[in-house]
Amino acid sequence: MKKGFAPDLKRVRDLQSFPELRWLDRFDIIVPVLLAVGCYFLGEALETWAPGLGTNGWQMLIWGFFVSTVLCSHGTYTINSLSHVFGKQRYNTGDSSRNNWFLALITLGEGWHNNHHHYPSSTRQGFYWWEIDVTYYLLRAMSWLGLIWDLKPVPVSVRDHHPRRIQPLK
Repeated sequence: MKKGFAPDLKRVRDLQSFPELRWLDRFDIIVPVLLAVGCYFLGEALETWAPGLGTNGWQMLIWGFFVSTVLCSHGTYTINSLSHVFGKQRYNTGDSSRNNWFLALITLGEGWHNNHHHYPSSTRQGFYWWEIDVTYYLLRAMSWLGLIWDLKPVPVSVRDHHPRRIQPLK
């Protein structure tokens, strides 16, 4: 219904200063439709200009849009379920969130879920150098190119604060 569709701008005041984000919020279906159409026509173009690749529009639509969307969704669902069951808790966050290195690898850093629950406003979810966080590396590269800015790091005092370490449930 219309009431549930429109954002409550009183709760998201900074959204008011970005008309392009408000437009994307209002017409959220446009980006996926453009991606799907783009995948199809890219496949058609490749079939014409590079037939040796053996691809076509339908193949690109299925793999480039539908399969990738399903995998992305399942990656998100995996984090919100398995990262609350398997792994280790570095921080006492009052919930069951856990860090899981394997899930972090396959979800590009989202598996450092206990870190995220400890300090959710950080750009980086892998707080230490050994915690691989591909999403953070990509964001850093975009900041070097000037595409994004104001990345929020994890303060060392927050990162190294371990009032009580919790062992994983057995």
